[in-house]
Amino acid sequence: MEKILIVDDEIKVVEMVEGYLRGEGFLTLGITNNEETLKNIDSFHPDLVILDVLMPEKSGFEILKEIRKTKDIPVILLTAKSEEVDKVLGLEIGADDYITKPFSLRELVARIRVVLRRLKKEEKEVQESALQFDRLTIFTERMEVEKDGKSIALTPTEYKLLETLARHPKRVFTRMQLLETLGEAYMGYERVLDTHISNLRKKIEEDPSHPQYIITVYGVGYKFGGEG
Repeated sequence: MEKILIVDDEIKVVEMVEGYLRGEGFLTLGITNNEETLKNIDSFHPDLVILDVLMPEKSGFEILKEIRKTKDIPVILLTAKSEEVDKVLGLEIGADDYITKPFSLRELVARIRVVLRRLKKEEKEVQESALQFDRLTIFTERMEVEKDGKSIALTPTEYKLLETLARHPKRVFTRMQLLETLGEAYMGYERVLDTHISNLRKKIEEDPSHPQYIITVYGVGYKFGGEG
């Protein structure tokens, strides 16, 4: 049974979502203080977190940043804001999807299942071998990356982009193709993609301004330039 952690300061929202998700076969835990999110992730071990953005203690964006420092658990943001800038910010930080209040419980369940299916598909497709490129090693089974034997901390989105490119050296991927690999929530947000690429370069390149691995193909997209 898949476990869902619900974080929202409105108790009625928590109770409503919990009740519906339990009826759909999920095991749930609801909390109204988002400062307890990390503690409950460690104790409850959820398969996915539903996180409200507008909360009195800390914003959902701040909590998401804290989660992404150490966790790759899927997160769906709940927001009363519909402005594109908030959606872009959430995706840049590492949200897997977002849904705007007021929302349909059926739509929420559908979004949850899409994210969980995508995660299972990615895990199933992971191969046991490592991808080796000069000083860079990508351990696809563990979804970890090392450079010169030292571990590099990547967000789930950064890792997905790197593995997608590295599995097809020299192949040019359009921005649209790379956004598709990240999921429907990212479609249309090319600036978000460029931000993730920039952050990835800072972590794996010797000189991010003259990248060896993640190469820009101007007017098209990106390709992986590492030699196996």
